[in-house]
Amino acid sequence: MTAQLNGVQEFTEVVRKGSFVAAAEGLGVTRSALSKSIKRLEIRLGVRLLNRSTRSLSLTPEGEIYFNRCTAALDMISDAESRIEAGIVEPSGLMRLTVPVAFGHLFIMPLLNIMALKYRALNIEVDFSDRVRDPATDGFDLALRLGPLPDSGDLVATRLGEQRLTICASEGYLERAGTPIDLRELSSHRCISGLPSDGQTYWLIRGKEGHVVRHVVSSAYRFNNGQAMLEAAIAGCGVTQLPDWLCGDAIKKGQLRAILPTFQAPPTPISAIWPRTHTVLPKVRALIEELKKELPARLPSAQRSSVTR
Repeated sequence: MTAQLNGVQEFTEVVRKGSFVAAAEGLGVTRSALSKSIKRLEIRLGVRLLNRSTRSLSLTPEGEIYFNRCTAALDMISDAESRIEAGIVEPSGLMRLTVPVAFGHLFIMPLLNIMALKYRALNIEVDFSDRVRDPATDGFDLALRLGPLPDSGDLVATRLGEQRLTICASEGYLERAGTPIDLRELSSHRCISGLPSDGQTYWLIRGKEGHVVRHVVSSAYRFNNGQAMLEAAIAGCGVTQLPDWLCGDAIKKGQLRAILPTFQAPPTPISAIWPRTHTVLPKVRALIEELKKELPARLPSAQRSSVTR
C-alpha cells in the first residue's frame, strides 16, 4: 500500500500548482527529484499522466481521471487524520475497563450506560474488582484508581476528582465498646478493613505535618469489597474507614458516626490510568472526556465546595 502512494502527492501538487517549479518549492524538493518521482509513477501505472512542454503543462485524459480520484482520496486521508487529532472519530470496537466494585456501580455504570446508548459501534467490557489491576499487563484500555498512585513510568494518569476517607462506626457499637479519641485506642477495638494487597492492613490518616501516612491496624473483620465493609459497620461489627462517597449517606441517616476527625487524611485522588505505550484511541479519549465532564459534579467533594462558596 505504501508503494502505491509513492508519487501520488507529488503528482497532485504539480497539477494544483500548475508547474514543476512551484510544486517543488511547496514540497521542499528539487525540480529534478520531483520530475523523477512522477516519471516512476507513470511507469508503474503504464500510462502518461501529464503532457509536458517547455511552455505548458496539461493533463492527459488518463491523468485527469487519476488526478480526480487521487485528490478525493487524499482529501479523505487528510480529513481522517484531522478527525483523529481532534478526537471526533466515532468510538468503536472493544474497550476493556477495570473499576473498583462499589465505586464502579455507583458512579461509573451510569456514565457507561450513556456511552453505550450514544456509541452503538462501541463494545464495553467491565471488570469490577477491588484488586489493583495493571492495565498494561492485564490488557485493559483504562483503569480507575482510588487513592494515591505509585510512581510509575509505564502509566499515564489523569485526575478525575477526590475522596475523603472517614473513620466511623455505628452508635450501637460505640455505646458498647466506647468511642476512641486517639489512634492508639484502636488496638482495643474491633476494626473492619479491606483485604491488603501487600499483607499488611493499614488506614490512611493525617500525619503530624498534615501529610497522608499509613497507620497499621489489627482487623477482626476483613473484606475485598467496600460495600460489605459498609454493611458490617452499620450492623455494629466494629470501626472502619470508608470513603465519603460510600459512607456519606449512612452518616447523614445516623446509621454511622464519624470519629477521630483530627486524624482524617487530606483528600486523596480519584484517577483514570492507562498504559503509556498505548495510543489513546477515540473510544478511550471519549470515556476520559465523559468522566472529566460528569464525574466531579457527582462526588461529595463537589457538594462540599458548593456549600462553602
